[in-house]
Amino acid sequence: MKKWGRIALIFFILVILGGAGTYIYLFDIFAPKSQISQASFTINGQNVSDFCYLLQYNKYNSAEDAITQMSDTEYDLFVIDMYFDENPWSTEQISNLKESLSENQERIVLCYISIGEAESYRPYWNASWDADEDGIPDDGAPSWLDQENPDWEGNYKVRYWDPTWQTLIFGTNTSYLDQIINIGFDGAYLDIIDAFEYYEEQGIEDAAERMVDFVTNLSSYCKAINPEFLIVPQNGEYLGNFANYLDAIDGIGREDVFFTGNRRNSASTVNETTSNLALFLEKGCFVLNIEYPSFPVYIRNSYELGAQYGYITYVGPRELDEIAYYQR
Repeated sequence: MKKWGRIALIFFILVILGGAGTYIYLFDIFAPKSQISQASFTINGQNVSDFCYLLQYNKYNSAEDAITQMSDTEYDLFVIDMYFDENPWSTEQISNLKESLSENQERIVLCYISIGEAESYRPYWNASWDADEDGIPDDGAPSWLDQENPDWEGNYKVRYWDPTWQTLIFGTNTSYLDQIINIGFDGAYLDIIDAFEYYEEQGIEDAAERMVDFVTNLSSYCKAINPEFLIVPQNGEYLGNFANYLDAIDGIGREDVFFTGNRRNSASTVNETTSNLALFLEKGCFVLNIEYPSFPVYIRNSYELGAQYGYITYVGPRELDEIAYYQR
């Protein structure tokens, strides 16, 4: 086979592998083999240099199967959902996952929770709030509930500054964060922090400050119960410009820092994002970088760039429904 024919064949194979969602990575066709050293952070006395982000469990036969497969990895940190199907993890299951890493180190396990949108598949949801499922709250729906996110079916914007919504999130025995603490998670991974951007566009001039107040208050509440409980927001890195916000959190997760799927982000976009993330590093917070490309060369680039900026990187499917393994 001629040289260009071989190159074309290799490229075709790479595209097929990437498109099929194959997340056991072999990158060295185009680049010489090299060791990529991730950033490393000490979190609650544990050394953390890699992590996994897993929210959907449809590819696992049971809760025990999912726990077993997570436990069999060498990831130092997991971000997972509180529920397998409709059932929350047990204290024993989370304890087993934490203790399965090694004799000398306990794995950090964070629990995902959306605080900027309501999800119609959560126990707190009442079907009467949008009975006709048109994405517009019906009469009698709580005042904090806003319209459905057009990009995510079943996810509804919320007026997150509303005290009733905040009580669903923390402050009582049945609140979401209180359950997370009681199960034994090491911390909360807070999603839809960037909801403030939506409300700024709706004319709420202090929307960012309202989110800062929400996060700082829930952080104070959780840390009064357990001073080592970790508060880790996802996205919304602009809020690092508020000193009290940085004081309230322990780390930040950021999606799509360098790539949006299989497209490189512009230099200006990367610069703005990394400049804001630098505020967190300067404060001593850890940074988790989540990327979703499927092209092998972009996967490798994600880890290389993350290491360059001092982030811990994870690359996987955007559906977050399987454990991705990067062969370093």
